[in-house]
Amino acid sequence: MFLSVLVDWLIPDIPKDISEQIKKEKALLVDFFLKEEHEKLKLIESFIARDKRKRRSGTKSKRTRAASFSQCHRSPKGSFTSFSSQHTVV
Repeated sequence: MFLSVLVDWLIPDIPKDISEQIKKEKALLVDFFLKEEHEKLKLIESFIARDKRKRRSGTKSKRTRAASFSQCHRSPKGSFTSFSSQHTVV
């Protein structure tokens, strides 16, 4: 049993040139996947930054529109008018 382990250790299953080629291919694949992940991260960060800029520029106008909408469509307490029959003051 010891001799079989020694022979397995001394004689490699894969020739050196092929094992070196496999190592090179693995390194290229790792580099490729790292570059892809880095590009995805940049894309996500650009979407987040663009969304933040939109929120900063659009929050004031959205709030004023929402406030005016809620003020125009309120009916007085105890009123029996339906929502469709209400009129807004322009």
